[in-house]
Parts: sequence; structure tokens; C-alpha cells
Amino acid sequence: MLAPERQQIILSLIEDRGMVRTIDLAEEFQVTDETIRRDLQALEASGQLKRIHGGASSVTGRPRLQSFIERRSLHVEKKAAIAQAALELVQPGRTYAFDSSTTAFALVSALADLPFRVVTNSFAVLEHFSHMQEVELISVGGRYHPKTHTFVGGDTIDALKRHNIHTAFISCIGFDTERGASEGFEQQATFKTRLVEHAENVVLLVDSSKFNKRSEYFFADPANITEIITDSDVDPQIVAENRALGRKITIAPPPA
Repeated sequence: MLAPERQQIILSLIEDRGMVRTIDLAEEFQVTDETIRRDLQALEASGQLKRIHGGASSVTGRPRLQSFIERRSLHVEKKAAIAQAALELVQPGRTYAFDSSTTAFALVSALADLPFRVVTNSFAVLEHFSHMQEVELISVGGRYHPKTHTFVGGDTIDALKRHNIHTAFISCIGFDTERGASEGFEQQATFKTRLVEHAENVVLLVDSSKFNKRSEYFFADPANITEIITDSDVDPQIVAENRALGRKITIAPPPA
């Protein structure tokens, strides 16, 4: 691979993650650390990134906020497998909360029209369930954020306090074994923090690409997560580490 092509991929990774490590890039591209350092020097000189100790970050230090439509096209099969594994956790007569993640929406898309209550700040979730007759649908309100298809702000937080939520289904940008789940959008992280506080059970729907990653805002300590559901591509060592710490991890089988 030529240096210009490799550098464009590095910029794409930084755009998605906010930062990258030299050692990880060297392993990913199968080149030396020195080769990556030269790439980062060239990209910094052209003002396209900022070098930091051990790697590089975006100029702002933050990942680019992806739209709901962009996120829906990522890891589609993994999200579908996770959704199938989570289906049995939804039963009639209970109240469930769904965040605005596309992984949670994969679960929503697989649910039948049954008499359960749904609390959400997601426009996509509201629109999907609005066509069903049995589901009782509750919007938390707030200000609409068009790029993420979410409702955010103080009204959404206040609304959560009024509901007895049996299980919250949420996702994240990154899950760190020590610090837990994180988000890149501050208002969304705030909403999820409150959702985790108010729900009796919290199920983290997270595909294998998100483990051992951190984004800007942590919203859930691992101790506050009831169960993690991920896909079969997850690193067995990551599973073993989390199970050794007493965490429940369900691995969804791959699609037939």
C-alpha cells in the first residue's frame, strides 16, 4: 500500500474514533512504527491531524458525529445477530426504554406488535412503533437533533423520572473494561446516564468493534450494566476478562 492511500485510511479512522495509536496502526497496516510516525508527521504538517503522545487525534480531539443514516449502514449483520439474541428479553406487560442507537433500533425492528410500553428519545423508534396497535408509545420530548434523530435537553431528563422502566436497551461508541460505556455526543451521554440510573435493568447492545475503545463522555459504569450482548466476532480474551469480573456477557450466534 502506498503512503497516500494509507494516510487517507488513517484520516478516516481518526474521523470515526477521534484518536489513534501508533502501535495499533502499525499492526493494522503491517508496517513499522517509524513508517506510521512519518505518515502522522506528514498529515500534521498539512494541518489534517494533531500528533499526541503515542499517536494522533483529530484537530479538535473529537470524533466526527455520524448521522443516524450513516450509523445504520455499519456492522449490519452484527447488529441483526445482537437483536435476535435480545428478543427474548422483551415480554408483554412491561416498560422498556430504547436509546437512539442503531443497534437498539435493530432490536426494535425485530419486535412484534405486543402490549408493552416503550419510552424513548429516538425519532426512528417513535416512527416505527407508531404503526403498531398494541404497543403503548411514550416520547420523552425535548429538542429535536436532526443529525442523530434524537430528542435531547432538560425535558427528556425530567420525563425519565416519571416512568418505571423495567429494562433499558442502550448502545455506545466504545466500551472500556475498566470505565464502561462512552458516547461522543454530550447531550446523548447525559440522557443515557439518567436512563441507566432510572432503569431496573440495563442491557448494553454492543458489537465487537466497540470493545476496548473510549469516546469523550462516559455514561455507564460496568457495575451498572445488567447484561452485555455482543456478536460472535468478539475477542475471547475480552469476554474472559469481563466474565472474570462477574459481568454477564451473552454472545449472539452468527446469522444462519
